[in-house]
Amino acid sequence: MQLANAEAALISRLSIPSGKIKYIARHCIHEGKIWPSQPQSQAELVLGVCLKTAKAGSIWKLSDLKDAKGATLPLCRNPIPIGLCEAIVVPLETTKGHFDHLELHFQHRPAHHNLDMVTVLASILASGWGNRLPGLISAKVNQFRGHGISAIRDAELTPILDPENPASLSRSEFRVCAMLKEGMTVKVISDTLSVCPATIRSHLSSIFSKTCASNQVELLHLLNRKADSTNSDRTSEGAVRQIRTSLS
Repeated sequence: MQLANAEAALISRLSIPSGKIKYIARHCIHEGKIWPSQPQSQAELVLGVCLKTAKAGSIWKLSDLKDAKGATLPLCRNPIPIGLCEAIVVPLETTKGHFDHLELHFQHRPAHHNLDMVTVLASILASGWGNRLPGLISAKVNQFRGHGISAIRDAELTPILDPENPASLSRSEFRVCAMLKEGMTVKVISDTLSVCPATIRSHLSSIFSKTCASNQVELLHLLNRKADSTNSDRTSEGAVRQIRTSLS
């Protein structure tokens, strides 16, 4: 992402024919935002009907859907998200069941040397992706699904900050969640912990993946969710001990 000077980068798996997106990895620079949201895939918008036939390692650009004056061409069936100046999609693998791809999102027009860098790396990334161990990505996706609190049945809901740590948060991530629940912003947390805001946002990106939250508002809702009756026998002392340990 930094090599191409992009604001967001994501690797996704689009299921065929359901069209459901599973995010393998994604990261976004949320400069100046208190409530950042995760980038969403634009592969279907950029590739359209060519999605199933796009060659691995090829380059597809959102700007190709616009004319010389910047107006969206008729073949673009969906509206372009506000603030998205350019999106580059690199197909990594296409099978009968899924379409794996890399995306780079730009809020500005990317420089030619950045596009050249993506072009050089595209075929290398696709080749490496094709040579991966069988089942590696499926296992990764299932791991994220297992971490996701939303995957737990309603009758067995467990708070994120429960002593059992159901989302498998690291100590740093647990600490950030505890401070968010207290109403602290990214800036306040970074100042309190004496780290840069980018570090906190990096923790948040990992937390979003593990909890299936798409932004901080949704994460706060999950953090403030109360334990159900099946967990009522857990004492508050255990929760306090876990938080104190993470803050130490």
